[in-house]
Parts: sequence; C-alpha cells; structure tokens
Amino acid sequence: MKKYFLSAIGGLLAATLSFAQTSTARFETETDGSTNFTDNGVVFNIISHTGRFSIQTTYPGTGWSGTANDNVYIDNSGTTNGVDNTSLNSSFSIKTTSNLFKVNRFWIYLSAANFNNQNVIGTLTITGKLGTVTRFTQTKTTGFVTSTATSNGYTLIDLTNLNGQNYTNIVISELQITLGGAYAYAGLDALTWVKDAAVLPVTFGSVNAAIRNNSLSVNWTTEKETANDHFEIEASADGQQFKKIATIASKASKGNSDAALNYNWTSNGSLPVAAFSLIGLALIPFSNLGRRKSWIMALAILSVGAFMIAGCSKQGDMVATLQNYYIRIAQVDQDGTKTYSKVVRVQQEH
Repeated sequence: MKKYFLSAIGGLLAATLSFAQTSTARFETETDGSTNFTDNGVVFNIISHTGRFSIQTTYPGTGWSGTANDNVYIDNSGTTNGVDNTSLNSSFSIKTTSNLFKVNRFWIYLSAANFNNQNVIGTLTITGKLGTVTRFTQTKTTGFVTSTATSNGYTLIDLTNLNGQNYTNIVISELQITLGGAYAYAGLDALTWVKDAAVLPVTFGSVNAAIRNNSLSVNWTTEKETANDHFEIEASADGQQFKKIATIASKASKGNSDAALNYNWTSNGSLPVAAFSLIGLALIPFSNLGRRKSWIMALAILSVGAFMIAGCSKQGDMVATLQNYYIRIAQVDQDGTKTYSKVVRVQQEH
C-alpha cells in the first residue's frame, strides 16, 4: 500500500510541476511591430518565411484571448517596402531562443487578403521542429470558423487531437504556421505552451549592436553553453532576411560553460561600414534572382556606392543609415544545428 501511495504522490507532483510550466501567451504587453515576444521568462522570435509577421496592436478588440476579445496578436497585415504582406502561402515561425517547449493549443484567424472574407477555401499546415529536424507536421483542411460571430472569427487549433493525433508531448524549438489555398491573412493569439526542462545549447543574455567610431560593433553574452561550436553574426535590412557577416569561435572550453561569457565583434578596415551597408545588405532583396542577375545587381550597387561614398564628406554620413538595419546571432552547435538570439536594431552612439 505504501508503495502505491508513494507512486501516486510522485505522479501527482509530476503533474503539478508540469502544469506549473504551462503558460498562455496573449501578447497584450508587447510592442507593435515587434518580431519577438517574451512569455514565462522565455524569449520567442517571430520569423517570417512568406509575408511579414509581427506583433499587431493597432486594431483593439480584434484578437481572441481564448474566452473573450482582446487587443494584441501576431499577424501579417500592412505592407513592407510597399509590398502587401498578405500573400498566398504566407508562412511564419515562432521560435525559442532559450528553453525548448511543447504546444498545447492556439487560436488563429484566417481569411483572404482583405481580412473580412473568411468564407474562402483554404488549408493550414502546422509543423513542429527541433533544430533542423521536423518532429511533426499536419495539414488541417476543414472546421475553420467563417464569421466573427464565433470566437471573434478565431479557430481553435488543439494539438491534443490534430487530425486524430496528439502532439502535445513532442518537444520542439520552433512552431511553423503555413497558409494554403485561398488563405492569405492570419492572426494568431492565445498560444498555450509548456516550458520543457531541456534548454537549447546556448542561453543568450543581452544582445546589442551599435555604430561606434564609424564601425559596427556587436556585443552579446551567453549565460550557458552546451556543445557549442561557434557563432555567426547575421545582418538584415528589413529584420526578416538575414545574411552572415562574421564568424566568432566559442570561448567555452570544448563548447561547454556554466558561467556567463561576453563576446564582442567590431568591423575593421577590411569591412568598411559604409560599403557593408550599401552592398552587403542591399543585395538581400535580390538573393532569389539567380547568380547572374544578382551579380548584375551587385555591379550596379557597387557603382552607386562608389559614387555616394565619393560624395560624402566623411564616413559618418554613411554609417548613420545603419540605424535602419538589424542584427541577430546564430549559434551553431557541434552537430551543425543552429539556434538564434533575439533580433535587435542597430543603434547610433554619439
């Protein structure tokens, strides 16, 4: 009897601890346009694959907390560089920068590009990934809410029974959402998830990027490293598409450290900030044009860059434009798996 009693108590404690780690991200305290959010002490990045997804706070009462209308959620409304973000096959990911996690459920509003037309035929693909490995993927084709009269237009995606399967016990580092058919707009709210005991190979602390003395300086800290190999500094002109600009070795002994470590990288004469801003980042929008066309664009940008640099009285006139750029740190595990820090905007220091 004592054995069974202790077993029951142990099971109850495990269930209690598991429940204590469950959290629902409703985004109500997040900043409009942000591409990351924090819930239960964990930082998540919002990574856009098709279209641009970010925190939306502009339209009060158009979200869904799981029980009532609320104000803040993730969506792909608006435009980026004059291009409508609501396109067919829109896709984004919610990805951790520290602890791994499991997903219980979330609510999602789906419609055509005009936001109000939910009466279209579409699909929703939900994919869970751990590093570069796909742990599960399912496509939902029916059962979507088609009117704001029901749960403010949001459909519950319950991973305890997604197409007859339970995915709530699968540990992931990334949840990817992909629209199909006529769906072009998505608003995601009330993400219920469970913080897993496992953590990513690197726990990032602070990340900062700034212009100092006409050079780009990037600083970051790690609170813990496990089987880490190196870091890659990545830059972006829009906060979505990133290109590697530097590689930094891990300071941890054999890639392992329980102590906080500080890292710093500063551009030097071999990578002028002005040229970096004009050429390296300006190529990002053309990266899908093919090698030949990309080189043509590169030559054109080089010509324009040379003209602009020649016309500047000092390099500081050029580097000020870097305030519109973004930096993130990619951590590369010893098996090649990558995880990412939060995304930060480059600051100008006087």
